[in-house]
Amino acid sequence: MTPAPLLLFAVGNPSRGDDALGPTLLDRVSASLAPEIARGEVELLADFQLQPEHALDLVGRARVVFVDACVRAAPPFEWRRLRLREEARRDTSTSSHAMSPSALLEAYRAVEPAGSTPPEAWTLAIRGERFELGEPLSPRAAAHLDAAVDDLVSRVRGEWAEGADVTGGGVVAGERVVLEGVVQGVGFRPWVHRVASALGLSGKVWNTSNGVTVDAYGPPAALRALGVALQREAPAGAVVRSVHRSPLASLPPGAHGFTVGESDASGPVAMGLPPDLATCAACLAEVASPSDRHHGYAFTSCTGCGPRLAVILALPYDRQNTTLAGFALCTACARDYATPSARRFHAQTLACPACGPRVWLADPEGVPTPAGEPVAAAAAALRDGAIVGVQGLGAFHLVCDATSSRAVAELRRRKRRETQPLAVMVADLEAALALAELDVAAREALCSPARPIVLAPSRGASIACEVRGPSLRAGVLLPYTPLHAALLAEAGRPLVFTSGNASGGPAIIDHEGALTHLSGLVDALLLHDRPIARRVEDSVVATGPRGLRVLRRSRGFAPHPVRLPRASPEPVLAVGGHQKNTACVVVGDLAYLTPHLGDLGLYEGELAWRREVEGFEALLGVRAEVLAHDLHPDYASTRYALARAARRRVGVQHHVAHALAALAEIHVREPVLAVVYDGTGWGPDGTAWGAELLAVDGARWQRVSAFRPVPLPGGERAIRDVWRAALGMLHDAFGSDEARALAERFEVFRAQTPARLDTVLRALDGGAATTRARGLGRWFDALGALVLGLSHAGFDGHVALALEEHADPRDAPPYPIDTPTRLALDGPLSAANEIDPRPTVHAVVQDLLAGAASGWVAARVHATVVEATCAVAARALAETGLRRVVLSGGALQNRLLERGLVARLGAETVVMARDVPVNDGGLALGQAWAAVLALTEPASAAVDRAAGLAREDEPAITCSST
Repeated sequence: MTPAPLLLFAVGNPSRGDDALGPTLLDRVSASLAPEIARGEVELLADFQLQPEHALDLVGRARVVFVDACVRAAPPFEWRRLRLREEARRDTSTSSHAMSPSALLEAYRAVEPAGSTPPEAWTLAIRGERFELGEPLSPRAAAHLDAAVDDLVSRVRGEWAEGADVTGGGVVAGERVVLEGVVQGVGFRPWVHRVASALGLSGKVWNTSNGVTVDAYGPPAALRALGVALQREAPAGAVVRSVHRSPLASLPPGAHGFTVGESDASGPVAMGLPPDLATCAACLAEVASPSDRHHGYAFTSCTGCGPRLAVILALPYDRQNTTLAGFALCTACARDYATPSARRFHAQTLACPACGPRVWLADPEGVPTPAGEPVAAAAAALRDGAIVGVQGLGAFHLVCDATSSRAVAELRRRKRRETQPLAVMVADLEAALALAELDVAAREALCSPARPIVLAPSRGASIACEVRGPSLRAGVLLPYTPLHAALLAEAGRPLVFTSGNASGGPAIIDHEGALTHLSGLVDALLLHDRPIARRVEDSVVATGPRGLRVLRRSRGFAPHPVRLPRASPEPVLAVGGHQKNTACVVVGDLAYLTPHLGDLGLYEGELAWRREVEGFEALLGVRAEVLAHDLHPDYASTRYALARAARRRVGVQHHVAHALAALAEIHVREPVLAVVYDGTGWGPDGTAWGAELLAVDGARWQRVSAFRPVPLPGGERAIRDVWRAALGMLHDAFGSDEARALAERFEVFRAQTPARLDTVLRALDGGAATTRARGLGRWFDALGALVLGLSHAGFDGHVALALEEHADPRDAPPYPIDTPTRLALDGPLSAANEIDPRPTVHAVVQDLLAGAASGWVAARVHATVVEATCAVAARALAETGLRRVVLSGGALQNRLLERGLVARLGAETVVMARDVPVNDGGLALGQAWAAVLALTEPASAAVDRAAGLAREDEPAITCSST
């Protein structure tokens, strides 16, 4: 019997995970190619391994295809032509089995009939991942298999049926693919080059101002395979948001092979900017290897890791548009850059000791110190108790020995950071587990390319107790640059890494700033000469009841854009709030949040913020004429928005912006009930809001209920000196005389003289120098001061955090609390619509005076807030017909409140931001979305909404044109 001209030979074990790819492919194509098999044109053969006797199966064939699984193949699969005489000399097969196809070709020479022609031999290597016995195909491998089956059947019935050469001799199609998203700075072009080359395609790939464009020419099946890979197998760090395809004419004359083309900077920006990525394992291995030319080099990186946003000056992402432009590549680096098979093929930040940036140690005045190897010298100083200012990837850090109480106490004294927990960098996951209780999500976050600070319950092992201060949580992070890794290794102990700034000021990013602002805080400076393009501080995450929560969105996360539910017709700049500031630039339907920019309380912070915001706009190639801002007239960001030339301004109430941020991120299009709890936000009526329940429908909203305001004697002073808030709360609940008597019985007031207490109580009696604030954070300040005896808040949210951390973990019954007799569904809020905690205050005082444990009282306080919120929310949902509840605001970073509200309201009912902070770090996204709604609403509807959004004294979203 004459052998079929085409033999499809699959190798693999059907019972060993992805090793079943080959046999499974044959099962699939046996049906698709049934007519060809019946006509004797195709034969199928499978075995666990290739054996020498299989050489006989090659005799008389015109073509043979060996199909196997491979962990190294370019996804989804890779074709390779085997040429008998060449392969006989070397075995370069990708097969993982005992005998490779090339070795079988060698055996074929012994049985080859005289005068016969050897078969044309190919390998089809399908990308696999898992090969455990008893496991099914992995999801990725199954997707790769689908693509391989389509491609193989197409070749059998197309190019091969016609005798065409699959590698390009019979080019039949061309296609342009435009990809948008985070596709620059993540090794995308080199990856496309490898995949397209493996598929035998010709063409090129290049960066543009809106992403990456691919022109590819070749057989239709290969083009389809490329399309599958582009959408399913993009390299780590890439986020492909959209793919646009269009046909091309035939391959241009003289254009053969696949290349990386020159970037095109023309056109509008419509892409995702790449975030900075932690150094990958391969680069760290090179840094650790004495035989590698990158040994010990602090700036080693590749296409998959290293600085991105922190060094980009302009787009597209090319070396000449980064702060490494001044470092010309040496011969070895230039060779890596130009070699397709190299890991640093077209890596824009590559460098080595011969041609890249350098590190040196200096004294506090910037004078270099002749101390030998700088990292080792800095580590020695740290072991001796010194504080070192370390220039990092996106900012300076202040660093000290985390095991030394003296060093940590001195750092706190110099920085004037008395109580706020300090982050600790450790060498590896094992060391992190010794410091904190990390669940699976926390471990994954800690080791991810973003390398954030992870907040988790502290174990306290091996570090000074002064590191975390009064908090029960630890903040840990792993090294994310080779410089950090080397410093940890040389120091041989955990190190405190805290922002390199004076208290309240912006983090320093350049040498001039370090000499001006850090020289009085440090004993030495570890400097380098790779300029930092923009401030990119460490991100902070924590695990919550619904998984990982981003508390500070910066390095590793920003500036990944948030895709909005609707595109803006023109660029928008939202300037955010006053604390934890980020700004947001909208281009089309993409909202780009800046990295964390900090607080704007100091003049130098305001100046640095302005430079960062305008530089971010310039990077995106826009200068927005639509500005969105908070209503608070004294916020530096608001003043900036009102002073800057603009075609249109949109003022957005603080708590409305919190709610809209979640709606914009999660794409909730239906009306919702928003529960927004934070410290303070300016209300349209000129009072301080902060514990609000709002019915929200797009830009239209109505205030449904709110907490009764707590009196703050001394105004802003009561936010820092929380004993004042506690006294105001007692005065509100009990009256002046009883509050005076109670003050003598609680620890929190013991440090205050009778005269001072009398002065404050008189002010409360007459309302002089007293503001009233509804913020849940202010209520927690007052209650926490009373329960825990804390008189002073060392940082924003200090007392509320302490109340949360000290709460008894057992289920606790709520205290009494008055909920509204009716909701404000058709008019302004009144006392009848308020949640009144005064009964709670009476019960708390009674419990404490009776000797109840502070942890039990704290647990009951949390249960009371959950009870009251759910009662009002259930009523509001019933009376309005709303189905979803948005939770937002900084107070809802509280895990006890989140857990209780989600459990009571139902996980399917609750909407909460995932990738954007619920605190003021997400405020700008909500402002931006409000502006987009204002721009895209019909004019009449916008007027109607601006006139009746909240039916308060002033609208809470205001629009003005200039």
